[in-house]
Amino acid sequence: MSQNNSGNLLSPKEAAVRLIGFYPTIMASDPEIYAAGLVHIFSHYPAHLVNEAVNPLHGLLSLHDFPPTMKQVKEFLEPRHQKELRDAETQARFNRKQLPAPERNPEVDKKIEAGLRQLSAHLAKGFSPSTQ
Repeated sequence: MSQNNSGNLLSPKEAAVRLIGFYPTIMASDPEIYAAGLVHIFSHYPAHLVNEAVNPLHGLLSLHDFPPTMKQVKEFLEPRHQKELRDAETQARFNRKQLPAPERNPEVDKKIEAGLRQLSAHLAKGFSPSTQ
């Protein structure tokens, strides 16, 4: 669950440190490069999603016994981010002003009414082919 709680949002660097800190000694080839990669990825997402990623109950820590790869981190964040973008676009479309209804054209209305009367009369005769 996403919690958009702006009171305790972590910076990308703080989130990387927190995520790494939850795991036992990191097995990365170069822990500093790993941490820099996390910071780079985290900096491309909203802070509330990054907080969700490092949440020990529902985030990456609940999915991986070892520090996640950069791919796993992105696979966690990207769908959530895309959903938020879609939801925001849907909301923006919903909030847009609608175009006014077109004005009625009496001539067109008369033609439509005459066509409907003609169709109604034809249907009243039955569905056999007409002999016009």
